[in-house]
Amino acid sequence: MTKNWEIIEAIEKYAPIDLAEEWDQPGLAFGSFYAEVKGILLALDLTPELVREAAEKNIELLIVHHPPLFNAIHSLTDATVEGKMQLDLITKGISCYSAHTNLDRSPGGIAAGLARKLQLDVEEEAYQTLMPLEGRPEFGYGLYATLCQEQSFFDFERLIAKRLEIPACQRFNSKNSQLKKIALFPGSFDESCILRLEEIAADVLICGEIKHHLALMLEARDIRVLAVGHDVSERDGMNLLAAYLSCEFPELKIEVKQGIDYN
Repeated sequence: MTKNWEIIEAIEKYAPIDLAEEWDQPGLAFGSFYAEVKGILLALDLTPELVREAAEKNIELLIVHHPPLFNAIHSLTDATVEGKMQLDLITKGISCYSAHTNLDRSPGGIAAGLARKLQLDVEEEAYQTLMPLEGRPEFGYGLYATLCQEQSFFDFERLIAKRLEIPACQRFNSKNSQLKKIALFPGSFDESCILRLEEIAADVLICGEIKHHLALMLEARDIRVLAVGHDVSERDGMNLLAAYLSCEFPELKIEVKQGIDYN
């Protein structure tokens, strides 16, 4: 019988835990390392709905992207929605593990999932790491590539919305300029990436969400921005992780839940 620790070991081979930011809290948040697992449900977030579904389907392990515990807990009661959810996890014997910034920084992680979903026609060198880690350039945030053919910004926006199956992107520019170099930064865009976008001469950034003042900074640098929604930009990375786990553990029932539609 497969145990939690075996699955965690496989995940952390795929997305090494030491890649996580210091402030991050990935790992096993609820459950025993030695609990037996027959079914896994993956999602971006731990929600009451996800816990109910896991209980109904007799799922023993939840794997989420965003850690369910960031701050210290001083009491655990059913007085809050979160507390009741956490107690339900415990009483129903459901474990919960998260892979967050370590999965963001992994070659087969969140950005790779977005690139696969977009299926853009890029030049032979394909995607490269946007923000490589010092000393470990194979890991890092985001990806960038060069399109085989230039596209107008408005046409590109419509293509991205179609590929991601969303009504529209949030567009931070009204100039229909030509695009060649693209950058992907799933989730929340980080200001520390602006200099890197200038360095690679990016024409457009595709991100999950971005603060208004950062979008203005990029516009001033003639870098177009398409925000597609935090969840939309990240969810396909969980599909890649699920596919990897299915290969490693073919005997397990593994599903991916889309989760909350933030849009």
